[in-house]
Amino acid sequence: MGLVMAEKSDYSSVSKILVMQFFVVVLVSAGFLLFGTVNMAVSSILGGITAFLPNVYFAYRMSLVKEQGAKKIVGAFYSGESRKILMTFVLFAVVFQVPDVQFMPLMACFVAVLSVFWFALFLYAQDFEI
Repeated sequence: MGLVMAEKSDYSSVSKILVMQFFVVVLVSAGFLLFGTVNMAVSSILGGITAFLPNVYFAYRMSLVKEQGAKKIVGAFYSGESRKILMTFVLFAVVFQVPDVQFMPLMACFVAVLSVFWFALFLYAQDFEI
């Protein structure tokens, strides 16, 4: 009986988190479609997009500087995070202009997408990489 070692994935932890966030948007929105209304599902998708797109931008921004010095990485982190927060604010401002958007499904999916970070800490704590 041999020792089975975990294989290293070709995807970074950040990519895994983004994929999980995308699937959370799909699953939560499908739930609102199955057990609610089309309007609830659309509101849920909008909430998921509001959380997901800024994270994609931030991941892209950090990937541009991952091989550079600490000063550049820290600068990119702060500017990326600031832009991510601003992007989230703008997306919420746009989403709340959509007629008949429902607050509960929108926020439920938004929070569910953001909670992926917490679950990822447990799932990938041993092999976090950028």
